[in-house]
Amino acid sequence: MVYKGEARSHNKPNTNTRLRKKNIVETKAMASTRPYNYLPGLIIYHILQLLPTKLAAQACFVSKQWAEAWSSIPVFDFKEGNHDGKFRLQMRYQGDAKVLDAWLRSAVERSVKELDISLRNVPTVKPYCLPQTLFDAKLLTTLSLEDVRIEDNADQPISLPSLKSMSFKMVDFEGMALSNLISGCPWIEHLSLNLCDLGSWTWKLKISSSSLKSFEIFDCYSRHIEVEAKNLESFKFDSDFELLESMALFDCTNLKCINIFSQHLQHLILYALCQNSVEATINTPNLHSFDFSGYLMANVSMAPLKYLSDATLILLDHIRGPTFSLPLNHFSTLRDYLEHFDCSKKLKLYIHDAEGVMFPEDFRVAFPSPLPNLKHLNIVMNSAVEGIKSELMESLHWMAPSVENPSIESLSRTNSSSTIT
Repeated sequence: MVYKGEARSHNKPNTNTRLRKKNIVETKAMASTRPYNYLPGLIIYHILQLLPTKLAAQACFVSKQWAEAWSSIPVFDFKEGNHDGKFRLQMRYQGDAKVLDAWLRSAVERSVKELDISLRNVPTVKPYCLPQTLFDAKLLTTLSLEDVRIEDNADQPISLPSLKSMSFKMVDFEGMALSNLISGCPWIEHLSLNLCDLGSWTWKLKISSSSLKSFEIFDCYSRHIEVEAKNLESFKFDSDFELLESMALFDCTNLKCINIFSQHLQHLILYALCQNSVEATINTPNLHSFDFSGYLMANVSMAPLKYLSDATLILLDHIRGPTFSLPLNHFSTLRDYLEHFDCSKKLKLYIHDAEGVMFPEDFRVAFPSPLPNLKHLNIVMNSAVEGIKSELMESLHWMAPSVENPSIESLSRTNSSSTIT
């Protein structure tokens, strides 16, 4: 595996080498003139490493030489008190895993609540692998990681009962590490992934969480992504990864905002989107198939789908019944929504009632057909079509004029397991 830190750090000398060279130059130039309180740079560097963070910061005011040495040591903050424990570490990682393990173990033992780790890797060293100790931090609420590695240890339990927010940048997840991590966070609400390797490209990344509310994915590496989160409110995806094949959102009944941008995504599934107020922006120009199950999305923006070959739309809108009535804007919303799938070779449309696609005559006169180029149309509905078939066919011929024989299937005479719910 090629690690992301390599390219960024290829031409940068490590900190110790830089200090050694500087020390040699200073020693030669100042051998006869240096003051009595002069110390070699490496000694100052090691002294600062041993001091507590506050004292080390104060020591940088001793002289310019001490200030320069201070700028080379890791940024290391450990704030305690008032039940607000925070641990922040920024440094150049050179393979000293035991030191980092000890720091993290100490942070967990001190009941840290916020943990922020950002490492810069030496080209010849693998990214730091997080120890199992971290995944048993009972009071941890916020976790932010950059340039680290998380192994797939399925036999090691993960228990982060207080964690609510996780942000990962350039993190390598081995195998099912990310899925296992989410499973150990029962109250996670926010998840952000940026430039991460989400595991083996031949495997499907599956995120299942009943508490997740916000999920962002930017430029990550995975072939298949599947999300099941009934309380998810916001989903943002933006990636140009060429090997991305499919994405599916299941049981996301509370979604209010969807933004999907991908030049290479081929298959998209959006199931059980039950918010009429959902706002969706979908820019997937190379999409081959699209499956949707939910209520009509009034605020949807979709880029042209010129390569779409198959579309399946399951509309859960109820038309009949004493407690349901046809919204005034139903037909205009439906026409605008269907217009996105005119480039598809085949369209299968599931509806509860035939009335849902029986566009009024005055509407058909005022507005153009939404599917003028569609060749194959299959309508499946719960209600029977006896007595209204002629009127239904007139509406379908206006809706898709290039379809010679629309297929109409009624589920009213089949067993209940086949009906749309």
